[in-house]
Amino acid sequence: MAQAALNPAEFGPLYERYFERIFNYCYRRVGHPQEAEDLAARVFSNALRNLSGYRGGSVAAWLFQIAHNVVLNHLRARRPNVSLEQEKLAQDWPNETATTLDQLVHREKVQQVRGLIEELPDEHKDLLALSIIGEFNSKEIAQIIGKSDTAVRMQLHRIIKQLRQDYLRTEAAEEDF
Repeated sequence: MAQAALNPAEFGPLYERYFERIFNYCYRRVGHPQEAEDLAARVFSNALRNLSGYRGGSVAAWLFQIAHNVVLNHLRARRPNVSLEQEKLAQDWPNETATTLDQLVHREKVQQVRGLIEELPDEHKDLLALSIIGEFNSKEIAQIIGKSDTAVRMQLHRIIKQLRQDYLRTEAAEEDF
């Protein structure tokens, strides 16, 4: 990182190393591959312009802090209709030709969970995305979003607990059908 700060031409390896993770984070937040690609490019453009603002520590956390801000600004600009587009998110899971009962049940459960996640406030979706997609621990997430490690751990715990309760509630309601 120090080399990139002195010589922006050295920024290329950082781009190659982190682009996919940044893109995946952006994609999970906006649901459109083209938008995600534009946002990821904006993240690296901002990072390159602000190399002097890097204060040491985790490069990934610094880049994801920029990504977090870029995505939030983008989502604010396109309110009120923000969606993760469940169909596009489902492409990572078994394809439409799945024929076994287990695959069909699994896909249905995944869609239920995604539907529950879609209903979460943006801040909660963002925390889950940083944790699951970004693969950051609570300390790194705290650094990215500007909260304490304890607050992030508690909030993630509460979000997951609530999702679990909501999922079990929907399962019970379907069984009553």
